Amino acid sequence: MTARGEASQARRPGGLLDADSAVDAVRRHGPAFAGWLLPFLLVLYLALKQGGYDGAIRGEVGIAIWWVVLIGAAVGLLPAARIGRAGWIAIGLLAAFAAWTGLGIGWSESAERSVAELGRVAMLLGVFVLAVATQTSGAARRTVAAVASAAAVVGGLAVLSRMEPTLLPVENLVSFLPSAENRLSYPLGYWNGLAHLMALGLPLVVWMAASARLTLVRALAAAAIPLMALAGYLTLSRGGMGAGAIALIVLVAVYPRRLQLVPALLFGGVGSALLISGAAQRGDFQDGLLTTTAASQGSEMLALALIVCGGVALLQAAWALADRHELIPPAPTPSPQTTLMAVASAAVVAVFIALAAGAPSAIDNAWQEFKEPNTAGSGVERLQSTSGSNRYQYWQSAVDANETDPLLGIGPGTYEYWWARNNPLADSTGFFVRDAHSLYFETLAELGIVGFVLITGLIGFILVYGGVRAFRRRSGQSAVLAAATAGAAAFAVSAAVDWAWELTILPVCLLLLAAVIFGRDTDPDAVPEVDDAGPAHPALRIGLAGVALAAIVAILIPLAGLAAIEDSQAEAQSDSLQQALIDARTASAVQPYAATPNLQQALIFERAGALNAAAKAANAATVDEPTNWRPWMILSRIEAARGNTKAAIDAFREARSLNPRSPLFNQ
Repeated sequence: MTARGEASQARRPGGLLDADSAVDAVRRHGPAFAGWLLPFLLVLYLALKQGGYDGAIRGEVGIAIWWVVLIGAAVGLLPAARIGRAGWIAIGLLAAFAAWTGLGIGWSESAERSVAELGRVAMLLGVFVLAVATQTSGAARRTVAAVASAAAVVGGLAVLSRMEPTLLPVENLVSFLPSAENRLSYPLGYWNGLAHLMALGLPLVVWMAASARLTLVRALAAAAIPLMALAGYLTLSRGGMGAGAIALIVLVAVYPRRLQLVPALLFGGVGSALLISGAAQRGDFQDGLLTTTAASQGSEMLALALIVCGGVALLQAAWALADRHELIPPAPTPSPQTTLMAVASAAVVAVFIALAAGAPSAIDNAWQEFKEPNTAGSGVERLQSTSGSNRYQYWQSAVDANETDPLLGIGPGTYEYWWARNNPLADSTGFFVRDAHSLYFETLAELGIVGFVLITGLIGFILVYGGVRAFRRRSGQSAVLAAATAGAAAFAVSAAVDWAWELTILPVCLLLLAAVIFGRDTDPDAVPEVDDAGPAHPALRIGLAGVALAAIVAILIPLAGLAAIEDSQAEAQSDSLQQALIDARTASAVQPYAATPNLQQALIFERAGALNAAAKAANAATVDEPTNWRPWMILSRIEAARGNTKAAIDAFREARSLNPRSPLFNQ
């Protein structure tokens, strides 16, 4: 019987596969599909939850992931693949960073903030451990494709929210950062964060367009490039655009067959230029205005996007089909030595051209402008500015904080308090800053030299290990390694200039890509038959289960405290003060070291008129966080209501000394 006849015998009269065939298909393709779907859903979920910035979202995801690790280790399913030496080193670096964060609670200005930071790192460690432990055969391509697909979907949703804002529930951080209402931020809620996600996803999408096995996937990936570029442009994020450019440079530099990238880069680049040009010519649309003109321009941009992206997809599909049928001569693959010589020669020529064009003077002028304490503006003109938007002052303040204790730092999560006390900007009354806008400087300030070495060592190890392995072409997975390394490079740049670490979706993407880089699926020395042969050693499984339990506790404590506080605040808003007080006391029982539960109790007692109890609770909050100006300010108000003038003045002066430039104290 022919193959076609056998296939027809396996079908029911209606043309559908019978039950046995369906089950067999699920068994053969189900794990592979799940290997793509789970990381895709994780990234997309975090994106739709404002990037996972909220501690409750981050905590819930972390507990779910560690429960999977715990159960998988207990029943012998994890690790599903042997973890190589490099993978253990990377896990060890992140685990050491988590441990050092935990130790930092002991010398922190705020145990509450530091415990929350420990929960953050524990959640990220869970993502990394689970991703590395499941890097079985074929997982590398699926993981990178999942992150790329999620980033592309987010980019599409972002531009759609500007083209047709009535179709999506546009919720962002405009109320928190009102000076940039015209910058695209949906769905992450932060324009720079969206731009950084686009920068991280762009090299992954280019890789898919150049090397996906299915022509349809190549076409769809190429079509996503202009949408992601448009999304990045509408954020007006110079850091995000710079990170994307560097990521593409890294991709080309370490990709095994660079000429294979040319069609995707060419078609996608032309499509991106057309969409960005179209947006630049439609001012109301570009500025995100809610006018009839903006609505009309949004519809025009939607039609233009469909035409451009469709054209890019067709061109990429035509190229892929021609390549598959060998209608295009195979591109030469130069050796690493030839590539190095070419790159070195190009670099020398570029240096001479830059010197002749007066680059040193231009760089010095740009650096001076970067250091000036001002902003780059909120319109498209900011793209031509080299202003650091006060980042130089944030970083300078972080260095000053580190100098108080170079080895240990001031404590995890406490940069906000340091900045409030030591803000160097003389004309910045009321200028609120929570993060140093750089993972590296903030870590140096909060966790000292030890923490700085651990986190930079981890990110550096990811980049160097992935880049070297991809460049040497020792493995058939060099292309996917190059894409993962380029995406990691985008994060490394983003983390240098913004609070990318706090926007959970970005480090999650980094660690998913790092799992690919360190996974056995991309290890040329791995033996699949050995790597996937049966359950791991019992000692490893027991150790993994123990770490999972410890991580769950580290995440659960701040999560439970936060949930109780949020419940208390909701009850207080509905005037259920008794239940609000119960919830606040629950939070205090969960986190006896935290200031927020005591402060919440003080506010409830104040509202109920129980001023003596309110003063007692507020005093307890000042003991928990003596360098936080807020409890002192509330205590001052309560003491004034009690008629204790001297105590009110003393508390007010203490609050002002901790935040001297706040408008509350400068009216």
